[in-house]
Amino acid sequence: MRRMSDFGNGVRFMSRLFALFLIASLCMGFDIFAAGDTAEVRPDSWAAVDGLGRTVSTYDDVGETRDGKYVGIFYWTWHYDFARSTRARNVTEIINEHPEARNDYNHSAWGRGTGGQYFFWDKPIFDYYINTDEYVVREQAELLADAGVDVIFFDCTNGTFVWEPAYETVFKVFEEARAQGVKTPQIAFMMNFGGAQDTATQLEYVYKDIYKPGRYEDLWFKWDGKPLVLARKKSTTYAGDMSTELRKFFTFRYCNPSYYTQDQPISQGQWGWCSVYPQTKYGVRDDGSVEQMTVSVAQNASDNGGPIAMNDYRGGVYGRGYAKGDYSYTYTYQGQEIKVDKNTQDAYLYGLNFQQQWDYAMSVDPDFIFITGWNEWVAIRQQSWQGTTNAFADQYNAEFSRDVEPSDGVLKDFFYYQMVDNIRKFKGVGKNPYSGTDAGVYKTIDIHSSSDQWADVELRYDHYQNNTWDRDSNGWLGMKRMTYSTMRNDFVSFKVAYDDEYVYFLAETADNITSSSGVSWMHLYIDTDPTGISPNWEGFEYVVNRIPLTTPEWAGYCKVDSSAGGWKFREVGRAEYTVNGKRMQIAIPRAMLGLEDVNGTMPAFNFKWSDNTVAPGATSDSGNILDFYKYGDVAPGGRFMFTFDPAEFGTKGDVNADGSINVADASLVMQILAEWDMPEGTVVSNADINGNGKVDVQDATLILQHIAGWFDEFPV
Repeated sequence: MRRMSDFGNGVRFMSRLFALFLIASLCMGFDIFAAGDTAEVRPDSWAAVDGLGRTVSTYDDVGETRDGKYVGIFYWTWHYDFARSTRARNVTEIINEHPEARNDYNHSAWGRGTGGQYFFWDKPIFDYYINTDEYVVREQAELLADAGVDVIFFDCTNGTFVWEPAYETVFKVFEEARAQGVKTPQIAFMMNFGGAQDTATQLEYVYKDIYKPGRYEDLWFKWDGKPLVLARKKSTTYAGDMSTELRKFFTFRYCNPSYYTQDQPISQGQWGWCSVYPQTKYGVRDDGSVEQMTVSVAQNASDNGGPIAMNDYRGGVYGRGYAKGDYSYTYTYQGQEIKVDKNTQDAYLYGLNFQQQWDYAMSVDPDFIFITGWNEWVAIRQQSWQGTTNAFADQYNAEFSRDVEPSDGVLKDFFYYQMVDNIRKFKGVGKNPYSGTDAGVYKTIDIHSSSDQWADVELRYDHYQNNTWDRDSNGWLGMKRMTYSTMRNDFVSFKVAYDDEYVYFLAETADNITSSSGVSWMHLYIDTDPTGISPNWEGFEYVVNRIPLTTPEWAGYCKVDSSAGGWKFREVGRAEYTVNGKRMQIAIPRAMLGLEDVNGTMPAFNFKWSDNTVAPGATSDSGNILDFYKYGDVAPGGRFMFTFDPAEFGTKGDVNADGSINVADASLVMQILAEWDMPEGTVVSNADINGNGKVDVQDATLILQHIAGWFDEFPV
């Protein structure tokens, strides 16, 4: 039982409370409302730590979501067309084996007759895919939604191409994902940089096909109240009878192709897609505020000018590890401050260039940040371009490339989480609706009970349903058709509760959970040490049910394994579990996870669930976290984790959320009844002690009786 250390202070409060009781006796009670139980996936509440030990920002780091801030990203749709006639060739693999071939157009390593063909800078995480692969597009929809990207811009900057089969696939899949709860980005087009007939032809085509008939209207990105298109407005003069209609329908912003443009006033109606540091300010207003700026992963430029080829023989290309001047950034990992600068080994892995551009853009704080880019992946091998022989203009290898989409190579998903972190810093994070409420999480759960033990645990973690489809698509020329189905148990929602001895987990799936005989069945990952100091696998100290127990004497139990460092484990104990229809429950002794109370409160931890995250035909988990993106179901996706922090949830009676129940809480109850302005930190729901759905005089009385020692726990 917690009491005030100085009960005399409590007596002095009593006289003040008596007057408040008189006021309260005239009140009917102050109604309160608990947090709603509507399913909602909240990606900005998820934690994550990438393979370099960098954590993404949270609400406590960046604060509430800011209105009027938007992020878009360059998105390429034309792979399906090039894939018909070109085999996938990987520059990173070729150069690793034959570094001397870099600027040798005739080197045999490139393959016979491959001049003028497209080469990948590395292998994408979803293999050498095409843009009509609905499986991949759905995965991209979630990755971009989880990152907080507001809009994707289709690359239609060459000729009159708009790549209709691919954009149709993206619109279709995004619409279906929206219906299933994924807050996908909106969609817009970036047209030919010129302002003549080619742009007019493109505008007419997409207007007649998409906009005029109102198809996929919920996905249109609007700016100044109308669908945005990045194109010269004057190009509509080449559209004949449709010119006036087009001008009235769209909001136009001319996309300036130069990396070196001077800052542009709002009257010019220009945006950019890529700039060297310090980036151009587009749409500068009289008050100094800025409409749009760019942030790019790398730039095919150098101190020798630009644009130049990404493999320019003179060197100095502004790759992923480039930064202007003596720029550096720091982060904390394993209790140490890590400094990243040009002298850092493999600095390109850490996105030095990307981060410097983000930092500058956020210091200016424009309305819109345009990221280059997501998934270009390929560049043409040219005999000569801008003075470079055997030139790759836009993409070359892992260091000299500009995509954020995760790869199967050395970059993995590092740039994705770097983008996530910076988007959160720029836009803010939504507050947990359960923060400061009781949420029902302190409770003993009987996992064997036939009754619903979780009904009054309000805190729920939701995830996307139907989010891993069967894959059935061609890739690039010569590839075996990608056909497989790894979805098994489709996660829907989760809950956590705890008492003095146990922490309880509930996972609920869309259909009845399968038997435990399959590979990689219903794993629970737990991160109890966010510093990364303790031995862990990709940030997780514990894996529960990694290898199911099959002997009869251990039926109903699962192993709790701790990492010995990486994908090596030792068993620390066994926990009871039950499976009943769509629900799996696990009760784990807190001591087994090292979750003993600290200052009277159980420590916070992160967790995630996975099922069948193995390649088709595999007989065991690979220990490769990139499999979380490709196979089975994972909640939340990728490296993301749900966070459970008991300190975030209030306790009945602790109205000021200071960790104890005292006279100040009773005083706040009376102030609520008197409708006084509440001080910051007041948790009104904690004032409903008797659980009748409103705050009344009895609630204050019960608090005072508790303080006086009449009972250790509230009797109602």
